[in-house]
Amino acid sequence: MRLIYQPSEDIKQCWNLTRRKMVLGRDPACDIVIQDRKASRIHAEIIYEDGKYFLVDKNSTNGSYVNGNRVTRQVLALGDVIILGACTLTAIEGMEVSCVEWIEEDQPQVSAQTPLDALGRRILEISGFPLEEPTLQDAGTEPRTETLKTTKLLKNLHIIYELSKSFTAMMVFKELYSLIEKYLYDIFPEIERFCILTLSEDAQGFNPQYLSARQPDEKKGFAVSRTLLNLAIKDKVSILTVDAVDDSRFGMAESVVGINLRSSMCAPLVLKDKVIGILYCDNRTRKACFDNEDLELLSAMANQIAVALSNTRLYEDVQRAYHEAILALINAIEAKDPYTIGHTQRTSRYALGIALELGLSENQCQLLKTAAELHDIGKIGIRESIMTKPSALSGSEYHTIQEHVLVGEKILKPITYLQFVLPVIRGHHENYDGSGYPDGLKGEDILLESRILAVADSFDAMTTQRPYNAPMSFSDALEECKKKAGTQFDPKVVEALERFVSANFEISDSGLLKKMLPKGETVRPLE
Repeated sequence: MRLIYQPSEDIKQCWNLTRRKMVLGRDPACDIVIQDRKASRIHAEIIYEDGKYFLVDKNSTNGSYVNGNRVTRQVLALGDVIILGACTLTAIEGMEVSCVEWIEEDQPQVSAQTPLDALGRRILEISGFPLEEPTLQDAGTEPRTETLKTTKLLKNLHIIYELSKSFTAMMVFKELYSLIEKYLYDIFPEIERFCILTLSEDAQGFNPQYLSARQPDEKKGFAVSRTLLNLAIKDKVSILTVDAVDDSRFGMAESVVGINLRSSMCAPLVLKDKVIGILYCDNRTRKACFDNEDLELLSAMANQIAVALSNTRLYEDVQRAYHEAILALINAIEAKDPYTIGHTQRTSRYALGIALELGLSENQCQLLKTAAELHDIGKIGIRESIMTKPSALSGSEYHTIQEHVLVGEKILKPITYLQFVLPVIRGHHENYDGSGYPDGLKGEDILLESRILAVADSFDAMTTQRPYNAPMSFSDALEECKKKAGTQFDPKVVEALERFVSANFEISDSGLLKKMLPKGETVRPLE
């Protein structure tokens, strides 16, 4: 199941639901961020139980609604309309790959079949360990000499070795799919399009997870034979077809004839002897452009891809668990000091806006987002009497406040997953002229992410109510930041903040914030 949010033609966000718990709310650390003031910071959860998805309200202020009815716990069905605050989400089926067309056939054309371990068996044979030759039907291609076959076999062995090295790295699904795309198109020049499908919960259907084409317009009319895929899964074999358009059974499907489907290969994705999905690719312009060796290599690649998909799913499970721990830490900070409620969310928003204005990469943005969420974690160790003191702090009290960056670093240091944010958190109170703390770093010696976080943190502190000061207007706060550019702040970062605020916030003539513009909803990078 998939949730889609589209308030206008220009803004669209989609999220895939998994068997893992997903948190929805205003907080930037949520899996699905609802950037709406009427939504609670932790508004609701979607959980998977007994083969169904449930929406569970988390005691939100304005409630959660499904199809117009306020609910506390409600099973979700396709087509359900969910309202959280003023945000409307719609539940739709699977991935948004509407261009996949399913072909139903009684007897699909199969030009060749090969066992999943065919490549490994051939490698053993050529090494001097004869094995019974696997049964392969004639694919209609010209015979090759043994020398050419041996050369290609060794080349394929090298390819699989390179794949195994690449796929062992920990990565998110977006990175994995991009890597698969690169390898498939580099290794098989004849592949025009491919898709990765997973089995549905009842193993009776397919859910498209990723669809790719060398040319964008080639995604149109992506026709796939459901019967062919079922055969590959049932027998756990990879399948090659030579020319579907010449086959009378395919000729009955106008959609297939219309796109002139010529050659295709598909290979099951098998993990621990269980089929979890299938890899399908085709060429619509050339007849018999794939051969048995191609099919064997694709089958071996599918084995690697199945393991990589499983590892990526486990990696994202671990990431989500850490994010839930981060949410708990943020809750602890805000419970200690009511004046900081929403501070992490706003600081994260400003920091990410600055980062995008400066052209930082997606990985840098993700690092900055996590650091912004946790930059004040050290304040857990500061007495509430100091945190909420309405008058000026004494020297010793101010020194205690300064210690929060080191306390935060100490708290997070045992968490291996969060090591990458420690330098950013440690340095977010360093000043551009070297007068900051704790290390007195200066200029470019301060991490860029720390310089960004320093400006975002200060801007939010200026524009919100604190025990020691009344909030400034956005205009006055921007002017104050510009005055401190070159001393406390990096001038480039201040300029980026001004561009971001001007483009994403509507400010009144008096300099007060009126509202966040709709395009501001696209600031947070999609995960």
